Amino acid sequence: MHMKQHIKCLSEFFEVIVINEDCDYRQICDKYQPDLTLFESGVKYTGSRRIYIQNTSVYPEIPKLGLHNGDSWCDCRAGFFSDMELWDIEIFFSIATTMGEHTPIITENLFVWPNFIDADIYRDYDQPKIVPVMFTGYINPLYPWRQKINKIISEHYPSLICPHLGYEQPVSRMLYGEQYARVINASWFVPACGTLAKEIVRKHFEIPASKSCLITEKSPALEAAGFIDMQNCVFADEHNILDKLDYLFQHLDKLERITNAGYQLVHSHHTLKQRDQIFQWFNLYKNLKSNQNIVQTNPFEPLTVVEKAPGIRNSHIICNGLDIVLLRQGDEKLWAGKYEEAEVLYLQCHKHISWMPEPKLRLTLCNLYKGNAKIALDWIVQPVKYTLENYKAFDPDPVEWAYGIISLLCLGKLDIAVNHANQFPSLSHPELNRARWVINLLKAEGNIAPLIENESLKHRYSYSIHQLPSLSFNEWIENLCIILNSCQQFTLAELLKNYLTLETSSFNKKENNNDRTKEVLGKKAAAIRLNWFTKLPVVSEIVYMLNPSPFKNSLIVRLRIRLKLKTRILEFLQK
Repeated sequence: MHMKQHIKCLSEFFEVIVINEDCDYRQICDKYQPDLTLFESGVKYTGSRRIYIQNTSVYPEIPKLGLHNGDSWCDCRAGFFSDMELWDIEIFFSIATTMGEHTPIITENLFVWPNFIDADIYRDYDQPKIVPVMFTGYINPLYPWRQKINKIISEHYPSLICPHLGYEQPVSRMLYGEQYARVINASWFVPACGTLAKEIVRKHFEIPASKSCLITEKSPALEAAGFIDMQNCVFADEHNILDKLDYLFQHLDKLERITNAGYQLVHSHHTLKQRDQIFQWFNLYKNLKSNQNIVQTNPFEPLTVVEKAPGIRNSHIICNGLDIVLLRQGDEKLWAGKYEEAEVLYLQCHKHISWMPEPKLRLTLCNLYKGNAKIALDWIVQPVKYTLENYKAFDPDPVEWAYGIISLLCLGKLDIAVNHANQFPSLSHPELNRARWVINLLKAEGNIAPLIENESLKHRYSYSIHQLPSLSFNEWIENLCIILNSCQQFTLAELLKNYLTLETSSFNKKENNNDRTKEVLGKKAAAIRLNWFTKLPVVSEIVYMLNPSPFKNSLIVRLRIRLKLKTRILEFLQK
């Protein structure tokens, strides 16, 4: 049903042709001659199937967009990235307003196409208000606000409960479409939340659009959408929900004004007729110059064209949901070496979203540092297996694959680790490249060339949903040695440590030689400049000195130039 709504929305602005079977992109373009192609990916429905598309590199003049149709924390994101790289797509749209917060690696190329309502379904049916409070949707750890609020309200007010049994269950057991909208319309209040991530979900718009009063958890995303407490909705928590309900039930005129204002907000700003972000992008792109970028500063505001400049980029809403908070707190403990405390926090996050990959990678790291290589491997296999076997992506997340290899190494399974390191040769990421280099070094017992890391090649790295601290190569190797020692792989750790010591010693020797050469050349250059300055007629005195910072090869030349009436001091810094 949601896919049909997307097509209906796009049809407001485009002539839409849907391709939902394996195909050849060249043949499709030859047949339909599209102005724009939109590739849906990252879909997590049991009934959906990832289609295979060939020859996507042809016709580069036809703009291609990727549509991430899923949650911002979803385990399909690695598959989405794999699809985008395979199909040569670099610009993405997502229905999730918190996608940038959860996956910051793509924020510069990510735009939001927010959820919306179909006003033909969600409207005022003039139903009599006979339900004080209606509950709809899942009640599970993904919705902690809903769990608390539902319990409190249902104990104090008559309530109608409409369970959500899942998208794969028979629809005959659930309310949906017009029936669902009519029941909302017959209710005074309907609570809804955006999961622990504080996302904007369809219910946030469906409820006020059906002329019921929305009760919800306050969030930056909802405020950006125009919701204001006690004006067009009710922001509440477990501490004030009963007070607000009591007040509004005692002041029905106030409740009616809030309900009407919410209805007006959604029908004027959040129907499919207002979701033209993709159409906006297409129109701006047609006239885009090489020195310009398309920027989205708010999911609910128009896209704009700006001159390319550092710091001017897409702005993404930061909601600081519970999953993000738990991961951040766990990271602080992890990098402080408090592995047990970090593990507790990551397990809490995992309890709320058991399929989310980020806590699984971090639990892998915790167990590697604690010396539990077998448990670490069990954790990291889960997201990799889902991406490759369930989603059927072309390749896995590069960071997950890297730590799968390292987990095998920590189990002493070097040959198996070598085999895994040689798979998916097109994947490139600093974590994976380093893991592969280490495997090759250990296999060759130290007889390989140093790893060359070039920052200018950063744009060629494969996307990962995981963001780890940026470490120098030596720091990364030192951390790996700690892990290997914790996992009783002392011989491997010693070999790595010895190699690092030899490389550092060799590097320092070269640096010292280079520094002495640079110092001699620098002094000669200074002498030439000084000789030139002494010939200037306006100069009466020259003072120079070497930069006191050692081995920097920087000269500060100070000139005291005395003219007839003025004294000027000029400083030149030679780098």
